[in-house]
Amino acid sequence: MVVAWSELASDLGGVALFLVWLVIPLLYLVAVGRRYVRQCQENAQAAVWARDEVCLIREEQREGSHDGDAGE
Repeated sequence: MVVAWSELASDLGGVALFLVWLVIPLLYLVAVGRRYVRQCQENAQAAVWARDEVCLIREEQREGSHDGDAGE
């Protein structure tokens, strides 16, 4: 029984290292994934803002061209 316990105790370090080896990449992926999602959200907001600005400018140009036609 003592031999089995000493073998298990010597293997616990290897098991712990293996578990750390499994957990660290997952934590890294979660951290990188969260950063990526945040960047995507910020870029999407910027794209929506730019689209709204372009639509507003085009609408103002259309209204301006109609006003010019009405004045003639």
